[in-house]
Amino acid sequence: ADEPMSAIHEHVLQNGMTLLCWPQRHLHGLEFGLYLKGGPLYETEETQGISNLLEHLCFRGLGGLNREGLLRELNRFGTNLDAATYAEGLVFRLKCLPRFFDAALEYFLRFFANVPWTPEQIAAEKQVVLRQLEADGDGDLFDRAACDFRKTENGAFPPLGTPESLMALTEADIQLWQEMIFQPQNACLVMTGNFSDGMELAAIEALSELRNTTAQPPFTQSLPIGFCMRDEQSDLLEEVESDFASVQLAFDVDSEQVYPVAAEVLSTITAGNDDSMLFQALREEQALVAEIESQISRVGQFSRLVIRYDVRSEWLKDTLNKVFAYLHRLTMYVRPARLNQLRTQFTTNNAMLTDDTAALNDRLGWAWMSGDTAQADLDAAAAQYNELTAEELLDAAQTVFRPENLTIAVQYDPETVGDLRPMLQKLRETL
Repeated sequence: ADEPMSAIHEHVLQNGMTLLCWPQRHLHGLEFGLYLKGGPLYETEETQGISNLLEHLCFRGLGGLNREGLLRELNRFGTNLDAATYAEGLVFRLKCLPRFFDAALEYFLRFFANVPWTPEQIAAEKQVVLRQLEADGDGDLFDRAACDFRKTENGAFPPLGTPESLMALTEADIQLWQEMIFQPQNACLVMTGNFSDGMELAAIEALSELRNTTAQPPFTQSLPIGFCMRDEQSDLLEEVESDFASVQLAFDVDSEQVYPVAAEVLSTITAGNDDSMLFQALREEQALVAEIESQISRVGQFSRLVIRYDVRSEWLKDTLNKVFAYLHRLTMYVRPARLNQLRTQFTTNNAMLTDDTAALNDRLGWAWMSGDTAQADLDAAAAQYNELTAEELLDAAQTVFRPENLTIAVQYDPETVGDLRPMLQKLRETL
């Protein structure tokens, strides 16, 4: 079924696969993005790290083509294959010139051939991941905070797993997950850039011939434990010997009560750019080490507004007081003039986005991953932005900036700062 949606051409094929196309014929390049559900969000204690291992194995061989053959193909395109494992999925990206369209499409079809990797390929790639694990250690405080945010009844696991879980993965485990992840009903192919209607039809025809390996889609996202039900027990404090402290404030965003556009505006007003109130307030006192940042962080269908900054230890308590005072003020009043300033910025960003094949590819792929491809529609987002009133933004602020949505993570030196928990409890009560 085709659903015309702004410049987006959405095709949901009979095998359950989604093809999202955004033609940009004024550009020279064409970008493919293959988005597959999977990742540590769906893993267990026993299978943790398996999705990342599968992503790695795709560079050792794919659909019967070995590593050398894959590299020859990529060299022919004059490009590279980029890949990453995220909490909720695997993403493979390739940019090429339009004249290589047929060969590049054939390359992506190989992901669904389900040709198993050899024991030698698996053993070699496990050693690569082991070296990564040694280099990465246990991850930092904010990695653990991200892990906690997506925790379900199965638990929450780091993308690479552990050395023990990695080495315990069998060929049968790997083939089972290969069959679950690399099947059409679990996938979305995104095409952005310079391609013709004929190329789009060729992609539809080729992808329609792919067959599923399971009767039902294998991955259904669960509600994170504690989502919108946080308290001081959710907070993560880590004591370190340092002249500097690091702060992260993360607010769960209930998408049923807050429009995505309103959440983005809140993030921008709070600390999303250099003229944000928090940046100006903290920077003036030279308290910030670098910048204060705010963004909407998403894991599949769920998101949170994350504020991050580093500060000299002696300024930590003062900056926390200022941040919470400002967030409280946002729940009381939003200046209409500030919202009008952001409309211009948003319009400019939209215009720039339509010249960026990679950014559009990201937008389309992650909208599909969230279960709502309409989120990628720039025209609809622009309309929502223009219709958003200061009163509606105030309502969104009152919905988001609540203690039951908040997880605080702070890395600090107790010798300089003292006991932080009583203060954090009082700050929660100001919201």
